[in-house]
Amino acid sequence: MSFRHVLYDLWVEDARILERVKPLEEMLVEAARRTGANILHCHFHQFDPHGVTGLILIAQSHLSIHTWSEDSYAAVDLFTYSHMDPDTAVSYIREYLHPVREKITDLTRGGLPVPETDS
Repeated sequence: MSFRHVLYDLWVEDARILERVKPLEEMLVEAARRTGANILHCHFHQFDPHGVTGLILIAQSHLSIHTWSEDSYAAVDLFTYSHMDPDTAVSYIREYLHPVREKITDLTRGGLPVPETDS
């Protein structure tokens, strides 16, 4: 089985969108839903004075977001496997946050046979 770990770095023009937990949680839940993920648990935290961190634990791995609104920056991780398409989530997040700059790093993890060990 192969796994994809997409690291999505983005910068927005209006940093206020990165400062509130509820809209970011709703966005990430919808992004997970659109990939076909089985959501197990969500946990988000508002920092004072700025920033949000959030994790959606899915049966297939996780989606997370960390924001630094003072820098207009958000880091999103999408770790999924096989039938899930993290590109769908990235597209939705892009539509929602309207980044002025972005960087996507797409990693393939696993997928190789497990080496045999001596018992």
